[in-house]
Amino acid sequence: MSYVLRLSIGFNMVLMGIITALLWRGQSAAMTVRPASTRSEMPNIGRPTKEFRSQDLGSKPTPTAIAQLERMGISRDILINVLLEDLNRRSARRILELQKRYAPRSVPDHAMRELSRESVVEQILELKESLGEEGYLAWDKEQTLHALNRARVPGNELPMTAVEAEQAYRLQKEFDEKNRELQIMMENGVADTADTGTLQAQAQQALDRELEKLLGKQRFDELRGNTDPTAEVYRTFGDMNPTPDQAKAVLEAEADFRARETDLSERLKAKPINEANLAAELKAMKDAQEENLRRVFGAEAYDTMKRQNDPTYKTLQQYAEAWQLNDHEIQSVYTTLTALFDQTDRTRNAAEMREAAGQRVNWREINSTIEQARQQAEAGLQNQIGGERLRRLKKNGILMAR
Repeated sequence: MSYVLRLSIGFNMVLMGIITALLWRGQSAAMTVRPASTRSEMPNIGRPTKEFRSQDLGSKPTPTAIAQLERMGISRDILINVLLEDLNRRSARRILELQKRYAPRSVPDHAMRELSRESVVEQILELKESLGEEGYLAWDKEQTLHALNRARVPGNELPMTAVEAEQAYRLQKEFDEKNRELQIMMENGVADTADTGTLQAQAQQALDRELEKLLGKQRFDELRGNTDPTAEVYRTFGDMNPTPDQAKAVLEAEADFRARETDLSERLKAKPINEANLAAELKAMKDAQEENLRRVFGAEAYDTMKRQNDPTYKTLQQYAEAWQLNDHEIQSVYTTLTALFDQTDRTRNAAEMREAAGQRVNWREINSTIEQARQQAEAGLQNQIGGERLRRLKKNGILMAR
């Protein structure tokens, strides 16, 4: 190992120590968190209870500390990911504590709902304390607009002027707030599933009307992914130079996937599906779609194109020398990360489908499941490339790519 590389690694370890010292000064207090109180069926969403505040909010990183770390070259995205990861771990611990509290009985629904709601409040409060009001607003706006562009290819968000972006942010936040209120009403039995679904659909239609008025029909269609299907095929698979017959075959494969997805959604509305079975069906559907595409373009050509266009693979290749990864290790790490990201997507998609079918979804539990999968992937990567190189990947946010 060269002297320069050893110096670089040593400096990076010092930086991580500084991050730990500045960000987690209150970590010891967080480790003794007790389950949230269940005295209220519907807590004040705008403000946590006194017990919640005193036990969960200790000494937190300040905007000044965050700014110092940014000046040292650590990106804000990485720092926020660290904050969010810690919040997720604490939420997972609270769930375990709550399960122990009620064991051998199941945790009552109202207790899980209150814990979930308090966790949301905690996240907002801690991010505001760490980033400052303006910093939190900028981050929240970025996240909200990113979610608004969910139908588009990542990294290809719809261009907007500053005024348009601000208006779109306001419209989406108003919709999110209305949707959250309706969800709480349904969970508390104030409104049933049918009425809530109708009101949510009306709110979505109102949002779409306002966004179309703001952006115009063409850009609104692009935002929602309503582009010409054939043109989208040529854009997505441009590296393959698809023929008209291949483009047609791709559209047929996509139509087959959507038909299966619609059928699964209808069956889910009629009768709940075991979570494991639902995830297995989603995996089978995705595998079938991928196999169809391999038949269209040829398995080797398709897999190569998909890998070469994957941002994660590009990043691994770009920094292979700095991270001391050879070609075999790049492929091995990429395979592990792809499996993790696919599992994460399936977990979230299954939860979204259940929620759309009117079933209660505890997103804190979902995030906890995803976090456990990420930790398992980390253990696998440590066996593949060792702890030091894994730390380099984690520090650069590779395991948080999605």
